[in-house]
Amino acid sequence: MRQPAVPAHYLFIVARDRPDILARVRERLREDGRIEVIVDRRHGQRRQDDVAQIPERRRADRRRPTRHWDDLSVYPTLVVQKRVESYAELRQENERLRAENARLREAVVGLADATAMLAQAEDVIATLLARFRERLALPRRAS
Repeated sequence: MRQPAVPAHYLFIVARDRPDILARVRERLREDGRIEVIVDRRHGQRRQDDVAQIPERRRADRRRPTRHWDDLSVYPTLVVQKRVESYAELRQENERLRAENARLREAVVGLADATAMLAQAEDVIATLLARFRERLALPRRAS
């Protein structure tokens, strides 16, 4: 049975030239909603122009150097923790959970009230049964 949808916490990234691994990983992790399996979307340099902008305002390349364990040409898979794009998603989820919590608290109060009413009903029934048994136990009068 598949669990309810939860946001993925991890990305399992597979090199685009390894569809065989992608298929196996998707098959094995399809039940785990915490992990999203994707193909590496990066392709070459992002800059489109061959000619540098004049004057070049950047002092150096701002990209971090690739570490060998992050390089999909060395290792065909990579698992990374998924970052939240913005706190707006977290705020929405927090508001949804607060509303759900409030609804559940109201339900608990309603159940407590119903339990109290059932206890009162049990007391009334016990009293009526005792009276009924007393009447059955009385000797019959001669007519």
